[in-house]
Amino acid sequence: MEKKRGIPHFICEKLPALAIVLSVVIITVLLAAAELPVEGLLADNDALHNLYNVLVAIILLFVIKLWFTPNYKGSLKSSISLGEMIKILIPVVVYAVASEIVTIITGDFVFKPTLTKLCMALNAGFGEETMFRAAAIPIGLMYLKSEKKIAYTLIITSIVFGALHFVNVTGGGAPSVILMQVIATTFMGIYFAALFMISGSILIPIIVHAVWDYLCFVTDGSLENGVMTQDAVNAPLVVAVLFDVAIGIAAIIMIYRNKDRINQIWDEKWSK
Repeated sequence: MEKKRGIPHFICEKLPALAIVLSVVIITVLLAAAELPVEGLLADNDALHNLYNVLVAIILLFVIKLWFTPNYKGSLKSSISLGEMIKILIPVVVYAVASEIVTIITGDFVFKPTLTKLCMALNAGFGEETMFRAAAIPIGLMYLKSEKKIAYTLIITSIVFGALHFVNVTGGGAPSVILMQVIATTFMGIYFAALFMISGSILIPIIVHAVWDYLCFVTDGSLENGVMTQDAVNAPLVVAVLFDVAIGIAAIIMIYRNKDRINQIWDEKWSK
């Protein structure tokens, strides 16, 4: 019996780098379009609005899987052991502890948890990981033909992730401060991509991303709806960005050390 091939993906096959970027654009548009029917209904309830976006992102995760069926096995199940999982989470745990210590020393520490901030963090985890990595990374690791496909996929997805945070300027952030945020998110994007590549599960970066953003939202007084609102770059911000750069470098090292494992995981996820 002839093997069922599924939907042909000409752009992925012929122009995989473009396909990676287009996957981000298309999913972003779909997430934005899904908000239109409920925009008026949920305008006064930020928590429900964010939870609705989480639901849409979850649906899109399954759509991505179905779109590449039967060749793609999906990305919900982890391909590594608990011990390996703990190892790749060490950098973000160290970063979180060190970051809070710095804020306590500088006197900038606050703790203001709210339901809305929790829902915002869940929305960031599910929404941004779905937009920037859930489709883009599998496409890159399948369709890029270069031996350096891991590096190219990492570079493209992380730069796009960071660059799109320039839009926060429209939310009232000072350009110099938003530039620092772009640098920070680019390197955090490298880490989130590393989590996905090494584990094979999109749920890992989703959870880590959501937890990380929640910690930022409730302990960083300069953040308002995820936008840095301070007027100028200061020493604590520079230190925070240096932490982000460090975690990105740690992620690059993790990817280099696990290159063969990554290729094996993604060869198993795609039936060629």
